[in-house]
Order: sequence, then C-alpha cells, then structure tokens
Amino acid sequence: MDRHESRTEAPVDEAPKGAVVSSTEHQSLSEEQRAALQRREPEALSAFFDIYFDRIYGYVRRLTGSEHLAEDLAQDILLHVYQALPKYDPTRPLRPWVFTIATNKVRDFWRSRLHRDGKRERSMDREDDDAPLEMPSPIPRPEEALSAGEAEQQVREAVDRLPEGMRMTVFLRVYEGLSFEAIGNILGRKEVAIRKRYSRALEHLRSMLDGDGTGTSEGA
Repeated sequence: MDRHESRTEAPVDEAPKGAVVSSTEHQSLSEEQRAALQRREPEALSAFFDIYFDRIYGYVRRLTGSEHLAEDLAQDILLHVYQALPKYDPTRPLRPWVFTIATNKVRDFWRSRLHRDGKRERSMDREDDDAPLEMPSPIPRPEEALSAGEAEQQVREAVDRLPEGMRMTVFLRVYEGLSFEAIGNILGRKEVAIRKRYSRALEHLRSMLDGDGTGTSEGA
C-alpha cells in the first residue's frame, strides 16, 4: 500500500484494498444484531463468538508468540467484552471497540510480566517513530520460486519479527483491514503517527523479505 495514499479510506468495517483479511472478515453483525449483543442476548452472543474468537486469538498469538498464552488472554478478553457490553454503543462499529479491549489486555500483560520479571519496560507506545531501530537479520529466501503458501508464511514470519508497535499496526491494518484513524484510536496515537509507523514497517518488511540487509540502521 502506498505511503502517500489518499486520506479517503474505506469505512472501518471494510478492508482496504490488498488487505489479507481473515476468513471471517465478511461476516459481520448488523446494527440490529449489535443491539441484541449489547443486551447480551444468547443468539447474538453466539454469533459474536463465532466471528471474533479466532480473530482475537490470532491477534494475541501473533503479539505474544505463544499459543497457550494466547488462549488464556483471548478468554480473558472475551470475558471483558462480555462484561463491558452494556456500555457498548451498537450504532458504532464493533470491530475497533473489540480490538481496543484486546490491545489493552495485551498491554496489561506485557506491563505485568515486565514488572514481575524486574525488566526495564520497553513500551510499544514509546515515541520511536524517529529513533534508530535495530532490525533482525533478513529472512533467507530459497533459490526456487516460492509457492503462494510459502510466500505468505514468510510474510507472516517477517511481521512477527517487527517491534511490537509496528507489528500491532500492520496486523490491524493488513489482517483486520482497519483504517489508520481507527488504528490510531485503538493504540492511542495520532493518525499521522500511525501512517508513518505503517510506512516504516513496510520498508523493514521489504528489507527482510528481499534479504538485502538494508534497513538495519535505518531510522525507526
């Protein structure tokens, strides 16, 4: 996606062009269903869990790198969503609201883990848009042509190796199809900062996938 793309974007419930969305992307709840969800009606809750559990789990697993931990956090997130539903406004998009809760739960986990382990916190909210970034070594590319599945796997592995803030931004933009404005609201950052972070993330991904070694000393 071009770093200078128009500021006119798809609504937050629609994926941007080229987004690698999940198989449940085109499943959504109508406003009537969202109103029923807000009232915690069983049928609406069942539809919500069918659509969102795998998406929340995948988001958390990619951020934590642990399947077991992702299962625990996903259940905690869904419990929090359930408890917060009476405060949800069903006239507003559901996805950004859900992923704001999920993001905050991951943040809480990182902070508690760092505190427990006595490590210095390296927050994903650090103003790192102009700071040097030490990138991992490029991903080796086999000489034979990659199949579509292998290429997608390499992209996912490269995304997993990005710093936390970039990884979260790429996942929400590319895999969940959210607008820069919605991502900024979720992460508590200005839209222009999210656009800049996303462009930098794409540059580093290209460097890792091309295997050219560039970007290792590039400004973050």
